[in-house]
Amino acid sequence: MENDPYEVIRSNYPGYSRTFRRIADYILENGDRFDDSILKMTIRDLAARTRVAESSIIRFCRECGFSGFSEFKIMLAKYSRRRSSIIFESLADDAEEKNYRDIFSLTVETLQIARDQMDYSTLEKLTDAICSAGRIICCGVGMSGSVAVSFAAHLQRVGIPAQAVTDGELLQMAARTADPDALFIGISKSGRSAPIVYAFETAHERGAVTACLSGYRNTPLGRHCDIQVIHYCPTTMLMNCRVVQNTIIDCVYLNAARRRQQEAEQAYRENRQAISRLYVQDTSQKG
Repeated sequence: MENDPYEVIRSNYPGYSRTFRRIADYILENGDRFDDSILKMTIRDLAARTRVAESSIIRFCRECGFSGFSEFKIMLAKYSRRRSSIIFESLADDAEEKNYRDIFSLTVETLQIARDQMDYSTLEKLTDAICSAGRIICCGVGMSGSVAVSFAAHLQRVGIPAQAVTDGELLQMAARTADPDALFIGISKSGRSAPIVYAFETAHERGAVTACLSGYRNTPLGRHCDIQVIHYCPTTMLMNCRVVQNTIIDCVYLNAARRRQQEAEQAYRENRQAISRLYVQDTSQKG
């Protein structure tokens, strides 16, 4: 599978050494200006601009999954042409219907990239953990809170006991109740949200199984997780990764439900019956 070097760098950035970060910072800051002219750049040029040794450049290229500097700069030039720093650059000023269609297309493209980059073995491990857990706590704060609530709700609808915790202080208290019967699932794009990190450190120490959905590798949260689902995040500004996270939730809960299909179908029917009374009947008369 062909790798987008910008996405590889962004995903691995938190775990880079100071030297690798110098190289990564230069590439990410100048990526929108890279075109075919980068093919003329020598390894000595890049080493001078980033103030690192040429050997560090070679190690960096191989760390990113490329055979060497030549292949690396070819891919930089190729994927630079696909990049857009902010979504407005992709939208027209006087064609709103076209803009709506283009936003749909960008979302479809995001899911296609996420599908191709996903390590599906991590989804299987998370599904296994969900099916064997006695109780499940879905955790998220800020924008990730609504994703955590959605995850818990999807599990509940097929009869899997789950709750969502989205307050930083309540997270710490929930973590102190952790035991080997519990599964904690953290939602954090950055993997660096302090309330999540501290709570998962506690939960992990108390024997709970811990898992996270994150856009980055080698994060503080990941160090306290038994299972890490690393997902693609759009690089276009103002396009968020929630559509990817929600699709991951669908993958996991539907496969968990499939493994216990009879119980899931019964729970789904009972839940629909329980909430049916909440719908307001239209009693208006049309004359």
